[in-house]
Amino acid sequence: MALHVYPAQRKGELASLFVDPSHENQGIGRKLVHFVEDKARELGLNELITLSTQAFNYFQSKAGFVEGTLDDLPPNRREKYDHSGRNSKVLVKKLNATGPTKRESAPSFTSTS
Repeated sequence: MALHVYPAQRKGELASLFVDPSHENQGIGRKLVHFVEDKARELGLNELITLSTQAFNYFQSKAGFVEGTLDDLPPNRREKYDHSGRNSKVLVKKLNATGPTKRESAPSFTSTS
């Protein structure tokens, strides 16, 4: 899992989120998303984006993302998207400015930028 930061747009991209099928439905994906949201808020970001081809329904129904458009992508990310040929859907989540929320323990790893 990674958090790519686009400081000029105050956006972050949640990338490479994966939960092994043997660990599905245990709340692990939700904890990972919350961890990235909290990190993004700490960095002063206002919005998270993610691209998905297979987990689109998860991000909408359980992680609180809404379908976005290619215009939601920062310019340099849009350029990579255009060249990828993957045809992923864009999902967006606005972050409130209240800072980290009290949740179950976050995983002990760091995000990348």
